[in-house]
Amino acid sequence: MANTAQLRKLIAEILETADLNSITAKKVRQELETKLDEDLSEKKKEIDNLVLEILEDKQNGAGDDKGSKRKTKDESESEEEDTPKKKRGKKASDDDDDSEEEPKKKKKPAAKGKGGYVKKCRLSPELAKVMGEENMARHEVVKKMWGIIKEKQLYDPKNKQFAICNADLLAVFGVKRFRTFGMMKYLKTHFLD
Repeated sequence: MANTAQLRKLIAEILETADLNSITAKKVRQELETKLDEDLSEKKKEIDNLVLEILEDKQNGAGDDKGSKRKTKDESESEEEDTPKKKRGKKASDDDDDSEEEPKKKKKPAAKGKGGYVKKCRLSPELAKVMGEENMARHEVVKKMWGIIKEKQLYDPKNKQFAICNADLLAVFGVKRFRTFGMMKYLKTHFLD
């Protein structure tokens, strides 16, 4: 196992060539494990602290007194302990810089209008008559249904959470009165593909 002096020297070498805007403590640990060909998970906290110290030395110059380093080290440890509460599902040692990489993976644009809730579906004849179109996306149907209820003032006067069906809506919903927030329960059978 490498001692602290060896680790400090290797970390300094890694940070010399690394892009300080994108490097993280996790990446430094992984590179150390590759160079030393050993598992450093037991020294994770020590390595993280060494990385912080070396970065602070680089920013502030080597003239800082050890007391201020110790204080920042203690502060960084307390921040690491608080981190899991703030970042759900992330390890305390992961730096904020890691979050810059993850959205790049997740930001692949979904094909719009191809699937799920935005997919255009063929409507049943009853629903198509009310909507005025034979193919619509589910969200468009719900939005238009809200518009119809509001425009024709079909809200139940006793309880505005409910709508009272007129002749056209009765053919679609099959009940005289339905809860407006639960309308998809009735509409789902009218989406044919």
